[in-house]
This record gives sequence, C-alpha cells and structure tokens, in this order.
Amino acid sequence: MSFGLCFTKSDNYRLIGYLDSDWCGDVDDQKSTAGYVFFMGNTAFTWLSKKQPIVALSTCEAKYVAASWSVQHAVWLGTLLSKLEIMKAKKILIRVDNRSAIELAKNPINHERSKHIDVRFHFIKEKVKEGSVELEHVGSKEQVADIFTKPLPATTF
Repeated sequence: MSFGLCFTKSDNYRLIGYLDSDWCGDVDDQKSTAGYVFFMGNTAFTWLSKKQPIVALSTCEAKYVAASWSVQHAVWLGTLLSKLEIMKAKKILIRVDNRSAIELAKNPINHERSKHIDVRFHFIKEKVKEGSVELEHVGSKEQVADIFTKPLPATTF
C-alpha cells in the first residue's frame, strides 16, 4: 500500500487554512480541542488536532486560540514554501466559522471581554494588522476542519 499527495501543475497556488475548535469538549477538565488544516491548491498537506492548554470562557476565546495557533503555522508554512521557491510570499487566507473571533483578531485594542486572554495568543492581531494573514468567515457546513474537533455523522462524508 502506498500513499501520496497529488499536486496538479499551477502557477497560482494559494495557501488556504481552515480552523475550528469545540468548546469545553473534554468532559473531565472542560478544555477545548482545536484543529486546523492547510490546503495548497486542492490538496490538504498539513493539519493538527490538539487539546488547548487553557479553559476557554467562550466559544469566541476557544476559536481565537485555535486561530492564533493556525496563524503561527501559516506564517511558518509561508516562509518555508517561499524559501523553497514553491510559492511566492502572499497573503495567507484562513477561514474561520466564528465572526466574534475574527473581529477580536482585527481589533487592535484589548477590552474587558478579551483582557483575560493570554498575551501569547494575540500574535494573530499583529499578523492581521500587517496584512500577511487574512481571516475570512466560512459557514459551519463548509468548515472542513470540523473533523479535527468533534465527531461527525456519516452523512458528512
């Protein structure tokens, strides 16, 4: 048995990420699970599913932490692919199914609802502000990262 990734020839690859997070999915410690997947063209080539180290106080916070992780990975991927001359440095698109998390990342000011979020997760604000990453809302039905965070019915496949 052999496995592989198939990339069709193109001059216009774009790195696109999808991220998701459940909220308090672990019944024992109430921590959330975050997941993301990145595509180049139509091929998924890197992904992650990981329990968050914090107890998120809202779905917005859980998605924001997941977004921060995915932006860190996106920046690394963009740099790697650029150095390998596979892809020119472009704005990386990340699709999120939570509008509040997107707005929180775009807002340069911390306010009462976000002041408790650990500073390390605000890396995302810097990357959105400088324009190297774009966050875009995607509907829950089109959120391909759902598979990394929750059980899905067979009809989804």
